[in-house]
Amino acid sequence: MEFSTSVYDSTHHSSFYPRESQAHGLSVSELTVFINRLLSTLELEELGTLYFQQLNALLPVAGLSLTDFDPRWVYGNAKISSTLIDLPLQGSASKGGEQAHAYYYISSPLSLSQREILFQLHDLFGKQVKHAVSHSRMKSMATKDGLTELGNRIAFEQAMIRQRSWAQRRDEPFSLLVLDLDNFKQVNDTFGHSEGDRVLAHVASRLVNVLRNEDEPFRYGGDEFCCILDCQTEQQLLCAAERIKASISSSDYLVNLGISCSLGGALYRVGDTTHSMFDRADSALYKVKSSGKDDYQAA
Repeated sequence: MEFSTSVYDSTHHSSFYPRESQAHGLSVSELTVFINRLLSTLELEELGTLYFQQLNALLPVAGLSLTDFDPRWVYGNAKISSTLIDLPLQGSASKGGEQAHAYYYISSPLSLSQREILFQLHDLFGKQVKHAVSHSRMKSMATKDGLTELGNRIAFEQAMIRQRSWAQRRDEPFSLLVLDLDNFKQVNDTFGHSEGDRVLAHVASRLVNVLRNEDEPFRYGGDEFCCILDCQTEQQLLCAAERIKASISSSDYLVNLGISCSLGGALYRVGDTTHSMFDRADSALYKVKSSGKDDYQAA
């Protein structure tokens, strides 16, 4: 296995490794426990947490960084004074498509046997990372709408579970917008479904561009979209709905086809389920559709 570091070169610092301890690698039982725990998850972030916990118990590893996958994935205490060792994760690529690495922050010099243990554990971790990345890719394919590249209904329901859990733990409400395109059927009937598909893709791109990074748009089905928003008041939700409406109405392409949008919104309430929150927003949307379209109401 290749070994590289941005802090030291062991070939020029022979005194870096202290005197060998009596231990020479992991016992069969330690290795078995390590492997079983790694195999317990294919979620990459959780895998990083499990790996660091086990690593920290066996070696003087103060911190672990997997920022090649996500800038938030830093575990432990990676102090500037720690020695940094970076090892490639064979078969895994970063978000930029380059070779991904794991970055280890060592709090005290490693003996030769500890160095071999690190290599051994890193190799096992790398194999599971490769499986986790493949799992994530397949999961993404199963939860992405092929036409608009937004999350689909499954992704929406999963995101709602996560968001409700966060709201309950942190006592921080969030909001839901349900959006329906006005006169969309006329486009399909007049110009065909290919033109209708272009409309849906165009609306999706508008949503992506107008929403903030912390907001998530989804194609719920047909010409209906949902947006989970980091809005904690009705006024904030109203502002978000008005931004979306303004973006749709400023598109010459959509206006020329007679497309506008109707929106219904709901603010999270304690005890809400995905169904109850969606039902309130959808009911508000129905009222807009019944009273003339091209407007917004909150539940």
